[in-house]
Amino acid sequence: MLPSVENYNCYEYLKTCTSIYPDVYMMQHFGVKYLKSEMFRDIDALSAYFQKGLGLKRGDVYTVFMTTTVQGILAFYALNQIGVIANIVHPLMSTEFLRETLQDVNAKGVMILDLLSKDHVKTINDSGLPCIVCSSSDYSEGLKGFGTRLGESALKAIFPKFKNAIPYRNAIRMYTKCTPCENNADDIAVYLNGGGTTGKSKTIKLTSRAINELVQRVSDLDEIHVPGEEAEIIVLPMFHCFGLCVAIHMALCNSARIIPMMQFDARIFNRLCRQNLVIGYGGIPLMFAKLMREKHFDGPWIKNVRLMFCGGDDASDSFLDEFNSYFEKWGAVGRLRQGYGLTEIGSVCCTNSNVDYRPGSIGKALRGVTVQIWDDNHKEVPRGEIGEIVIAGPTIMAGYYTKDGPEDLGLYTDENGEKWVLSGDLGYQDEDGYFFFAGRKKRLIIISGYNVYPSDIEKKLSELPQIKDVCAVQGWQGERSIVRLYVSLKQSVDKELFEEQIRDICLKNFSKFYVPREIVFLKELPQTPLMKVDFMKLTQQKPGDPYLKA
Repeated sequence: MLPSVENYNCYEYLKTCTSIYPDVYMMQHFGVKYLKSEMFRDIDALSAYFQKGLGLKRGDVYTVFMTTTVQGILAFYALNQIGVIANIVHPLMSTEFLRETLQDVNAKGVMILDLLSKDHVKTINDSGLPCIVCSSSDYSEGLKGFGTRLGESALKAIFPKFKNAIPYRNAIRMYTKCTPCENNADDIAVYLNGGGTTGKSKTIKLTSRAINELVQRVSDLDEIHVPGEEAEIIVLPMFHCFGLCVAIHMALCNSARIIPMMQFDARIFNRLCRQNLVIGYGGIPLMFAKLMREKHFDGPWIKNVRLMFCGGDDASDSFLDEFNSYFEKWGAVGRLRQGYGLTEIGSVCCTNSNVDYRPGSIGKALRGVTVQIWDDNHKEVPRGEIGEIVIAGPTIMAGYYTKDGPEDLGLYTDENGEKWVLSGDLGYQDEDGYFFFAGRKKRLIIISGYNVYPSDIEKKLSELPQIKDVCAVQGWQGERSIVRLYVSLKQSVDKELFEEQIRDICLKNFSKFYVPREIVFLKELPQTPLMKVDFMKLTQQKPGDPYLKA
């Protein structure tokens, strides 16, 4: 069990948790392992650069526009050490979104990966902000493989285009010492982009205390037996709350060796499992489905796995049974179990475990976290009755970021002064305390752990003169979560060409996750009594559920 969180920030808590272990390996990149001492050396050097080179101070905001890389992870801790808020942004977001977020949060700088920076050079240059440009070769010293050459080439090609930038490897060589902030657990540690309980994208504020409290509670489920040797593969991105708080921070606090993957690849993932003592990983159902289909998935290395988390999308019982049969076959302790959470509560509030689970459920509440089911009057409903899932406790957000609004925007305060997150999701609790997910009250589609907002798609496509009504909803293709688009027309069109036009518009204006996998043309879309499109009738809540076809 991890020590109490006291008043530590995330950097202090990591250092405290790992202080009882020798100088073990804690990170791995392209097969190169890095010791705890090397990790903290670079964190401290980066903190010093942020503080002395850029003049960042407590309460400032710095944008990390990165995939899950060693540099991005170290940047979170480096910023946290000096009290700077890490604004971690999905690197596949549009350059317009980057421009808006830099301005909105008043960022003092930005970190970006060379391979993903091509479309954003002008935006960063126009902002006038200093930029750290990272390369996949930064932590592959001594390797001469294709990945290293690609990283070097990419950095050489893109770096001269920036006006005010420094290579990452230069930044960490400029200074060694900083003046840290200490015992500031209640400072905001990170801004993360999330769905908001209304289904509209919001920036969520999480304190160091909330993150550390979550890590301590999730750590109840398992402990590392051989620090530095037992490894966890990090495939959930660090801009994803579970990826940052549990997959990364919890694993490191327990002195596991983390192996970040910039992009999920089932073949590479399974190779890493064969080459390393991998005891845990988290992901979404689609990722696990791809793993299971990869030809080298099945093998004796499976027996090492003790801890797996499945979230983001709903997974069918039949899929979980099939996946877990491999682990049972090899005598592994671990089983793929479902849990539930959202960014507003630090990523997870209840989960099944290997020893305490109920098929079809999302598990029981974590220690010290209160989960209830409420009606529309904010009153708890009887066991077995469906209502809104609400959460209170030390892991919840400080509120949504706003320049002028209340600090705790987005939280509901009850008559006793307790603050609650109203999830916007429906569920119920059985007599034994297990919770069950019953659908989404809010309009939100989650694809590969990424939030898609149907109203954004509908608003843009409604501008087309051919369209009468349009509705984007949750759909499924097997275990894959998709956007399914329903369209009624004012005039006849060549549907094949029109589908191409729709997808081109979505890809041009949004990320690739917004592009509909299926487009269904109906004469009329179903309507509610209030003459609005009835999206609930069109939504396919779970894999295998029937849905309206043309």
